[in-house]
Amino acid sequence: MQYCIECGGVLEAKEIDSRSRLVCRQCGSVHYRNPLPVVVGVLSRDDEQILLIRRGIDPGKGKWALPGGFMEEDESPGEAVLREIEEEIGIKGELAGLIGVYRSKSELYRPVVIIGYKITFQSRIYSPGKEVNEVKSFPKNHLPPLAFSSHREIISDSFRTFRNPVPTVDTIVEKDKGIVLINRKNPPSGWALPGGFVNYGESLEEAARRETKEETNLEIKELRQFRVYSNPKRDPRCHTITTVFTARGQGKLKARDDAKKIKVFGREELPQDLAFDHRQILEDYFASKE
Repeated sequence: MQYCIECGGVLEAKEIDSRSRLVCRQCGSVHYRNPLPVVVGVLSRDDEQILLIRRGIDPGKGKWALPGGFMEEDESPGEAVLREIEEEIGIKGELAGLIGVYRSKSELYRPVVIIGYKITFQSRIYSPGKEVNEVKSFPKNHLPPLAFSSHREIISDSFRTFRNPVPTVDTIVEKDKGIVLINRKNPPSGWALPGGFVNYGESLEEAARRETKEETNLEIKELRQFRVYSNPKRDPRCHTITTVFTARGQGKLKARDDAKKIKVFGREELPQDLAFDHRQILEDYFASKE
């Protein structure tokens, strides 16, 4: 950098705060060189297979790496990594935890700060984006050479972090003298209560309202906590702990987001193919009404 981005004046090096910085001779603006923020996601199934992309652009063109990219100015790190994963792999993920924050140098972009997240996902069908040549899973102990040394460190650290159950919510929504169930688009298939993963920075109640609105189009009233279910095998994807709420639904039913169908069921009309442990949850709910 030779010229000021504020006025076009010539820059010269001066010592400020015990560091050499570029200062404009004309307007005095100090041009700080800050590292660029980058986000990456470690996507794995049962901590055995790591999902990697073969990069289609520099830096690291043709080499394997974790999916990720630069944050946009209006995004949080979590929002950025989920967007990058959808753009590069074509799937929607869920934040499962922060792995760590790392510093590295890029040949093109100079210093970068890399924020690594663990990501859970459901789809097995990948659609490489325009900057990706290939998407493939590798055994965690037999990874190919990676484009960036920081990515191997992030993957390694992801297995050193504590493996804690993932918090989820489910809501028993009462409407028209029945219970609202959705037929899931994604595996595990079957009919289920509206619900999903709790986002970082979100309360359980906020998550229940958000997930219900996203999947059923309903606003919920009289939200009350019912019970907690924590069987490690309740969700075939990973160990989850769900907090179940009861509520009354208001508005027009409409299948949205992860729901391909939606319907109100009476106690004697429940479908056979209920996902997760939702049959047990509903049996407990109806028993509590007796």
